[in-house]
Amino acid sequence: MIENSFPVTACQEGELMIRFSTVELMDEQKCYKYLVEILHPDGLCCPMCQAPVERAKVHRRDRAPILYFRCSCRRIYNAFAGTLWEGTHHPCRVIVRILQGFAQGIPTLHLAQELGIDRKHLLERRHKMQELAALACNRERFPDQVVEADEMYQNAGEKGLLHPNPDDPPRRRANQARGHGTWDSDRPPVLGIVGRESGQIQLILKKNSAQSDLEPTVLDATELGCTINTDEWGAYNHLTEKQREHVTVCHTPGKREWARDDDGDGIREVHINTNEGLWTGLRNFLRPFRGVNKIYLQQYLAVHEWAHNLKEVTLEFLRVLCGVTQIAS
Repeated sequence: MIENSFPVTACQEGELMIRFSTVELMDEQKCYKYLVEILHPDGLCCPMCQAPVERAKVHRRDRAPILYFRCSCRRIYNAFAGTLWEGTHHPCRVIVRILQGFAQGIPTLHLAQELGIDRKHLLERRHKMQELAALACNRERFPDQVVEADEMYQNAGEKGLLHPNPDDPPRRRANQARGHGTWDSDRPPVLGIVGRESGQIQLILKKNSAQSDLEPTVLDATELGCTINTDEWGAYNHLTEKQREHVTVCHTPGKREWARDDDGDGIREVHINTNEGLWTGLRNFLRPFRGVNKIYLQQYLAVHEWAHNLKEVTLEFLRVLCGVTQIAS
């Protein structure tokens, strides 16, 4: 009988996950250099007087490669001072793994178990960093001449909150209600706008799917004269009055059409199939979290939007997560 070498933990629905941490195999010096590059794009300096680190003296080496410096202004600091990571005692390789996990959408519980960190503490940090990502999402108008707009209704209740009132028990199973959901019914709509040529997306959480909620956002995201593809939901019916071309496909059961050729060139250009594929990817991204509180749902949408638009993690995105860069380029 071979003894188990790795700890095994039982997840929900009987799923087993074997934790295999590679943190100990990561080079601490390289991770430190990487973090300094993220947190200090203009070079490490004193957070008080902005004097470059070359003018400071080394004060402590006991956490090497993290060094503490004494500036001429008498301020003692390290690479994390004045940043979102100030006061952390995590090794550099653990911080890099946290950044990797947040950027890739790894569930908080899995990361916490792998790194031996308190889940609540890690979740609070995740929400703080994801909020920065949400605030920095690009909301400039799409340059595309053809865009698609559609909405998805995502189950998102009050996960993590106590329900002391017996008349208001926590929801334990997926919300199976049909039709258009709302914020109050714990099925808020997610508006997705996709540029056909650029492939860029915008994901915006809404309270409901009325015209007053959806139309202004679609107009803000599109140029005058562009063609907007939607289904036949009435919230989009007045786009032509706002100097946009509007074409629709019918998704009503019994009358469904997924794509249509309006100009007779043999190409069925009228569709929202790009959006439908986007919803599949978004659901797959959210599923491992096993429920997201609707208060924080926009944060998770933002991370998925960044991932879809960037395709590969960049230093700019990591600086956004760490609060170094406030506005998306």
